[in-house]
Amino acid sequence: MIEYHKNKINNKNSIPNNLSVEENLTSNLYLRDYYLKDFKYISPDEVNLNKPKIINKDVEKPVVTETRQQPKSTVELWAIELMKGLKQFFYQGSLHGVKYIFEPTFSAKERWTWIVIMIISMIVFSVIMIQLFCKWTSTPFVNVIDSVPTPIWAVPFPTVVICPHLHVKMSYANISELKGKISQNLCCSSLQEFFASMVCPRMTNDKKFLDTRLDQSEIIKFKDFIMQASPTCGDIIKACNWPAKHAAYWETDRCCELFQPIFTNYGLCYAFNSLPLNAMTNDTLSWQKSFSDNAKPAALEWDLDTGYPKVFPPDLTMKPFRVMASGESNGLSVELFLNDSEHQLDCEGNSLGFTVLISSPTDHVYTSTVLRLPMDRMTTIEVTPLTYKTDYSLRSVSAYKRQCFFQNEKKLQYYMFYTDSNCKHDMLVREARKMCNCVLFNWPTKVEEQLIYAYYAESEDERGTRHESRSCHPSCNDIIYASQVFYSDLTKDLENSSHKWGKLRPGEVTQINVHFYDDMFLGQHRHAQYDDFYFVGAIGGLLSLFLGFSIISVAELVFFVLLRPFYLVFRERRH
Repeated sequence: MIEYHKNKINNKNSIPNNLSVEENLTSNLYLRDYYLKDFKYISPDEVNLNKPKIINKDVEKPVVTETRQQPKSTVELWAIELMKGLKQFFYQGSLHGVKYIFEPTFSAKERWTWIVIMIISMIVFSVIMIQLFCKWTSTPFVNVIDSVPTPIWAVPFPTVVICPHLHVKMSYANISELKGKISQNLCCSSLQEFFASMVCPRMTNDKKFLDTRLDQSEIIKFKDFIMQASPTCGDIIKACNWPAKHAAYWETDRCCELFQPIFTNYGLCYAFNSLPLNAMTNDTLSWQKSFSDNAKPAALEWDLDTGYPKVFPPDLTMKPFRVMASGESNGLSVELFLNDSEHQLDCEGNSLGFTVLISSPTDHVYTSTVLRLPMDRMTTIEVTPLTYKTDYSLRSVSAYKRQCFFQNEKKLQYYMFYTDSNCKHDMLVREARKMCNCVLFNWPTKVEEQLIYAYYAESEDERGTRHESRSCHPSCNDIIYASQVFYSDLTKDLENSSHKWGKLRPGEVTQINVHFYDDMFLGQHRHAQYDDFYFVGAIGGLLSLFLGFSIISVAELVFFVLLRPFYLVFRERRH
């Protein structure tokens, strides 16, 4: 058919020499349902121009005269141009394989072959996309080891809690004389036996309970019993050395300024490098003052999320304390004394010595790394910190998905800092209050609470509490400490040791040194597994691999489906 038009037009000399007939014809985009460039593949019988359209042969160039039609509405014109734009996008766009479905020279079998190929490609693409999306939603972050080591002066020195295996001194109360004196009238000796059963490890199996709750005066007596029966800080700590304060000499008079009393599962203990109020909230102030007259709240310039102020050289007197270097000479050294004449077999059993708890300053001391200190030994504890940090960008991810909490996302009733151990213990205390309206004597209480610090008989069967909580995810930024312990013998010449209070008997003295193992350490970093750019790049790569889709394809789709139809309809209505 093209040849026919060629001959007809060339005979009338209507086409310039520098323009071929094919170029002149293809300058018009459409002729009915076909592109003019495809006419050389289509027979005249299929096109059948003589029915709806005729070519005027009396003019110098081919002119297509359309039959008159009724005016169409804007929506109809839009739909027509939209379909034309879609057809042109699929046929002339950059998508792979789609144009073969609309290829006029292909048979039906060939077109169906390409349809199947495209369907398979889209199915594979969809499966991979679903897997990628599931992985992105199920594991939004990954933990990796830091590429740059962290200096130890960027993290706090651990809290060291010293607990003597001496809960009731013989000079205060003789446990063997108190045993068996409990009576129904609750005389003084029976109350003291009940109090002793709450703190003595050897008496925990006796299951001594009262028939009534303690009144306020009896609660005060219980507090006084614990404070007077337990050894004081000066009774057990005779010498110490903290390089940031004492340089190279041993302090013998003011060691207790570095330690503050704290209640633990091991009774009344003394903590070094503990935060103000032992990292508990201000609501526990009245409870704190029941065993520490110097307890008072104080502001901190450090927290888990932001760390220390970015100042160098660091301020070593800032709470919590830190050190500049590793090694024994840069750690905490303490000489401990335990008067074995105060030891009672009926209270402590055969255990003699100290328990040491190593924990982060932000964690409570009810569950910590527990170490036993034997007497007449030098115990060396090498500590290695491990930090967990989380990218700030993960704050936009819900805590349920990232499986951790930032400090401002979840507040606890009794603890100032959020950690998973603090959260669990905080919930345990609240569940105990809910079940029996009571708490253990060594658990924190709030200012307005007047609770019993002991068990009582009527609550014995109601004391079931939850020890685990699904909502207590770890802290997004946290510090934990791993430790190695080494022992060595002390000198037998006790008269020449660092203390100044006379001759000691064997089995009454022990020493401890806690220090960092190395000057640097590698922490762990939690970051998004797929950030926005990575996820968009992964989607774009899959689209390009299976469909040949790109940003240019988006531009073509917008142009052929939106911009061009809108322009043509607007021009048609304007004329």
